[in-house]
Amino acid sequence: MRRRSALRAVAASLGGLAGCADRFPTGTADGDARGVADSFDGDVDRPECEVESETVEVTVGDETREEETAATVPYPDPPTEFTEGDVVEWIPSFEEAYVSHDVLCERSGSGHVLRVDYRTDRTDVLDGSGDVLVVYLRYAGGATAGVDDGVVWEADIDFTAVSYAVDETGAARVEFDRPLEPGHEEFESERRDPIEEGTLVAAFD
Repeated sequence: MRRRSALRAVAASLGGLAGCADRFPTGTADGDARGVADSFDGDVDRPECEVESETVEVTVGDETREEETAATVPYPDPPTEFTEGDVVEWIPSFEEAYVSHDVLCERSGSGHVLRVDYRTDRTDVLDGSGDVLVVYLRYAGGATAGVDDGVVWEADIDFTAVSYAVDETGAARVEFDRPLEPGHEEFESERRDPIEEGTLVAAFD
């Protein structure tokens, strides 16, 4: 895919992009007429289930009390308009839902997750010059509190980095081995292509 030589850091508020009117036409940036969704053989591949919150008893010191367990965050609808601002705002919301499903969907045993936290650290547009918008997302997300055998545990979460390729047909996602700083030499040597190396996580009809 074509890459811009300069990365455009997106402001945390995203307010400056809200009025962007340019749309990204369907297709891939290497000249192939196929869109993101058409570049994959098979269905969407993402953790998916519906976990509702429930009340459990936990022990904190000498006290027993009731706590609510974590619930999955629904995957958001596709962007209303595929402007840069809309897509960049949609990706962290989608990733937060992805994280909650990843944590909760395949849990086994008697333990429960009480809290799944998510915080976006930075969002960078890597490529907006072609037909597909490519965005780098760095965030901290995961289970930060739970209960096993009635006893509460808490945990810190590290930063994770992913990259998305999005157009009007769908979204592809790929994980980085470690969080990096866009624009640095090591980022360019370790960056991954969501279409070539990732999975299709959303298809837009």
